[in-house]
Amino acid sequence: MSNLSILVSEIRSGKFFQQFQLGIIRFPITRFSLLLLALPLLLLLPSINLFPYPSTESQFSDLTISHYPNALFLKDSIFTYRQIPLWSSTILSGYPFAANPLSGLWYPPGWLVLITPLPLGFNLLIGVHLIWAGLGLYFLMREEGLGYAASLFSGLAFALLPKLFSHYGAGHLTLLYAIPWTPWLLWSQKVFTSRNEGKKIRIPPGLILGMILLADVRWGAFAFILWWTYSIAHNNSKWTKVVLELVVQSILGLLLAAPLLIPLFEYSQLSTRAMLSAEDVLVFSLPVFNLLGLLFPNSNGLHEWVLYSGGIVLLLAMSPLAARRWKSNRFYWGGVFLGSLIIALGSAIPGSRLVASLPLVSFFRVPTRALFLTGLSLAALAGYGLETLIYSTRGDISRKINIILVLTFGFSLSLSLGIFFFQGGIPETMIWGSIGLVLSSVWIWLGVNIKKIPTSVWLTGIFILALLELGRVDLNSFQGKSGSTVLAEGEAAAQYISAQSGIFRTYSPSYSIPQQTAAQYGIQMVDGVDPLQNANYVGFMDEATGVPRKGYSVTVPPYANGEPNSDNVSYKPDAEKLGLLNVGYVISEFELLEQGLRPIKKIQDTYVYENLKFRPRAWMAEISGGQNSASQVKIVESSPNQMILSTVGPGSLTVSKINYPGWQVRVDGVSESVLTRYGLLMGVDLGPGQHEIEFTFRPSSVAIGLILFAIGLTGIVISLFSSNRARIP
Repeated sequence: MSNLSILVSEIRSGKFFQQFQLGIIRFPITRFSLLLLALPLLLLLPSINLFPYPSTESQFSDLTISHYPNALFLKDSIFTYRQIPLWSSTILSGYPFAANPLSGLWYPPGWLVLITPLPLGFNLLIGVHLIWAGLGLYFLMREEGLGYAASLFSGLAFALLPKLFSHYGAGHLTLLYAIPWTPWLLWSQKVFTSRNEGKKIRIPPGLILGMILLADVRWGAFAFILWWTYSIAHNNSKWTKVVLELVVQSILGLLLAAPLLIPLFEYSQLSTRAMLSAEDVLVFSLPVFNLLGLLFPNSNGLHEWVLYSGGIVLLLAMSPLAARRWKSNRFYWGGVFLGSLIIALGSAIPGSRLVASLPLVSFFRVPTRALFLTGLSLAALAGYGLETLIYSTRGDISRKINIILVLTFGFSLSLSLGIFFFQGGIPETMIWGSIGLVLSSVWIWLGVNIKKIPTSVWLTGIFILALLELGRVDLNSFQGKSGSTVLAEGEAAAQYISAQSGIFRTYSPSYSIPQQTAAQYGIQMVDGVDPLQNANYVGFMDEATGVPRKGYSVTVPPYANGEPNSDNVSYKPDAEKLGLLNVGYVISEFELLEQGLRPIKKIQDTYVYENLKFRPRAWMAEISGGQNSASQVKIVESSPNQMILSTVGPGSLTVSKINYPGWQVRVDGVSESVLTRYGLLMGVDLGPGQHEIEFTFRPSSVAIGLILFAIGLTGIVISLFSSNRARIP
């Protein structure tokens, strides 16, 4: 009988639902049940073609500020200029696109957004990655020996983890690409080192590590430590062999990610990352009071502080405490839970500032990112807890479970009542959290103590409670905004600026034209928002904008209070220095009285000024000094990685582009040295006569990265074949 016939027969007889509820492994049933892991995509469907934001009141999202403009730029470069962009001129007067971890250039699955409408493509990719996260933990739990139902619950709890959805609302696209690979990294290690010859295929962990690093190098640091500790904790071989395998696979993973890592390392050495203080590294550390997030959701709160994993998940994760003996797997996940919480507390831990000042610790900036590991460990422990409750019949375990339920329920109830008496009311999130804990406690208690309840019915209730509880919290973790709403921000000013003739950049001390709107209208900016910034350029801009800087900032210019419309109202920009950066127009939400800026239009509440000290994108001056008005520079061709100019010498040519390692120049086909003008810009000296000058961005860091990638890919292929040679016919 075919699988389809079996399925139809079981549906008619009612066996289908029994087997689904009990989690009995049978091909059609198992595959059907795994569709539960597709629920994250279902939760995204209502806003599948909208831009995610933390809430309707939120003004900013990383997806709109960074990922959307980068995707537009990447798409335009490929389809218009037929080249993969290594340099971007969109913000900050230009920066190395190939070195930016937010560019999306090096993560292969991310390229799918290039062939889909946006933001639809982003949302579909996020949904697929969340499903991938659930499947990864499901297979990992199966590999650790859990039954089908318990493994499925773990996978579902991780796929629906509220912290994932809260960061989706914040637009943290690359994080949501990288984190779902984490359980697969542990699974690949488990399978790769297994002595069981029955396995179909062994995936080298280095391949998964490479994917994580290419998706988000910041998460790669957390994943790397988790992988090493997991491998050591589950070691069944000689220590030397395990460490050697880890070192080899780590090197292979780093080699695969070298096209990003090598340019990023070069950029980091020249960037403002050196300005990070211990306080910057520990930013958004979890307040101790927020540990209550284990019990109650914090909807509409700061996404970095989201800790909630669901009442039913928490109670099941505590259930293994009732087991008579803990196996190594439970000890490990318990250790991850405690360790990740300690890291997340950051500045609340004594000595943390000293640790934060150590080399490489800046990779762990924003310690609350460790809370993803907290959620992962709780999901894994919940699977073990469910397994304990399903198969245990000992009375002592029932008593211990009852104690756990009573203590948890009693604590949450006492806390809620205390807040009610002292504040005269209970926050809505606490009410919902308490309801979830009550229902979960009652249902678990019934399953443990009332033997007449069929296991299938009880299991169904467990899954339904988890779906209802997590689904509600997840849907409240983000709010979709339409493209017309998002791109309407600063649109009137952007339309006016884009209609002006010539090649120029803009500056705004008040972020009057957001980056997504600027990208939509092809406007290039000297200001911008990005975690990585050229330190030399930032120093120049501090003088050009007149805005003082105190430590590290992700914006140029900095906004001291996070209020772009008003923070910089008292600072005067330097029109001449802005002119050197090819700034033709200054756009502001407040009036500017600086000499050299001529007011030309007021669009709604936005002022537009023409920069009378404007310099073209490239200009000539006599070598002895002064302006050479007789010699004009013509831009013959301009693309992301190249600019071809034509002019008459002799004279000194200056191009308003940042002189960054990798820029090369050829004059009439002959290579020349790129000179630095004004401490920042590119230039070259020209002799008499007509000249064609070609500036090309060919960074050696990218070339080295690609060579290392080829070596790493070769190593992965060799590792793949050598570990699976017994299975290859």
